[in-house]
Amino acid sequence: MRKILALLSVLVIVLTVSFPVKAENQSNAIITANLTFNGISTATCSLDVNAGNASYPIVATVTLKHGSTIVKQWLNLTANGYMSFSDTANVVYGETYTMQITVAVNGVVYNLADITKTFN
Repeated sequence: MRKILALLSVLVIVLTVSFPVKAENQSNAIITANLTFNGISTATCSLDVNAGNASYPIVATVTLKHGSTIVKQWLNLTANGYMSFSDTANVVYGETYTMQITVAVNGVVYNLADITKTFN
């Protein structure tokens, strides 16, 4: 009976001891984005992501909108460690456009603030 009680006591102690857990999805990502206009009908959407670790996967979506209409969208852009994206879309001078960006770095999702600018 004493052996059973001793075993149960050890089991209770083992089960109640807390173990530190490393958060594998922590990320100190540095993300910069920009929306620029040039020429008479071109918008450039750019995104740079430094994951902070060369092995961290990066997945991004960039959407350029005119009001609620999608002008152009780039889905599932992928890289490891560092991403540099830049592409253009045709736009109309004098109109207002919004660039929306979602980035996931090693599973951590970042919803960046929209960038809204008028082409003038």
